[in-house]
Amino acid sequence: MEYTEGNLKTTQETLVYPHEYEQAGNAYLMAIVGLIAGLPLPIVNFTASVIYYLSNLKSSYFVRWHCIQAMIAQLVVMPFNSIAIGWTIRLMITEDDPTWFFGFYIFGVILLNICEFIAVMITASKVKKGENVRWAIIAGITDALCSKKKTENNYIA
Repeated sequence: MEYTEGNLKTTQETLVYPHEYEQAGNAYLMAIVGLIAGLPLPIVNFTASVIYYLSNLKSSYFVRWHCIQAMIAQLVVMPFNSIAIGWTIRLMITEDDPTWFFGFYIFGVILLNICEFIAVMITASKVKKGENVRWAIIAGITDALCSKKKTENNYIA
C-alpha cells in the first residue's frame, strides 16, 4: 500500500508516524530517568530501559529498534559503573587507601558517563525530530536483535 505525502510516496513498510518519533526518543530518556531514580545502582538504568521496551513490544519497528539500541548502550556502560561502585564500596569497607589506578579508573568512568549522557540527550532530541540515529557498532547489534515482524498497527519491513 502506498501513501502520498506531498511529492513523496511512502510504502506502509517504511511509514513512521509522528507520534512514533516521540516514543522512540523516549527510549533514550529512560536511562536518564533511571539515573535520577537510582544514581548509585547501574542496573536501575538498564531496568528502566527494559521496562520501556517491554511496554512497546507491539509498537512499530522504528520504536522497537530505538528501544533496543538504548538498552544496548546501557549494557555497554553498566559493567564499568558496576566495577567502579563495587571497588569504591570495597575501599570504604576495608578502609584501604585508594591507588592512583583507582583514581584513574574513576575519572575514566565519570568521563564515559558524561559522554554517554550527552550522546543520549543528542540522540533523543534528533530521534524526536524524525532523524534515525545509528550509533557505531551498537546499531549493527541492534539490527541483528530487532525483529521485523508485523505489529497490530502496521507491517514493518
